[in-house]
Amino acid sequence: MSNESIFRSAILGGAFTYTARPDPVPGDLRMSWGMATLVLTLFYSRGKKSNFQKLQFLAHAVRLPEGREEVRGFLAGEYRPTEVSVRVEPSLNRAVALAHGLKLVKIDKGTSISLTEQGEKMAQAILEQGDSLKEETEFLREVAPRMTDALMKRVWRLEDLI
Repeated sequence: MSNESIFRSAILGGAFTYTARPDPVPGDLRMSWGMATLVLTLFYSRGKKSNFQKLQFLAHAVRLPEGREEVRGFLAGEYRPTEVSVRVEPSLNRAVALAHGLKLVKIDKGTSISLTEQGEKMAQAILEQGDSLKEETEFLREVAPRMTDALMKRVWRLEDLI
């Protein structure tokens, strides 16, 4: 019997057991984190509403310290729109859908998301807790009101490349 057949018979004839273990999920992929940052983004946005471009941009930026500093630098004039990282966050779409189902947000004409009274209460509860989402809250409080539609057009359309 060759070594290959010994190995093969051991594998085919052996007893295997499988124990399911939870996979760690990064914070930015957890729906509780996604809905909390969505609600806070809208809470600090002008009129407590925003378009999808701004939400996508901030959802990507808020995830990492580097992204937060990049946006702060962009608003301070240190970076051009072409130098800022832009990405569509699939988790944001899921968070919007779930928040809409829970009546935390309202979707207007498929282009704008606004915070409902229930969503405002949730944002206030997150802020009152104080010890969770500290960095995210500080960033969104500082940046969300300053992100205008004109800035978002420059970032997403990359008109500065021409």
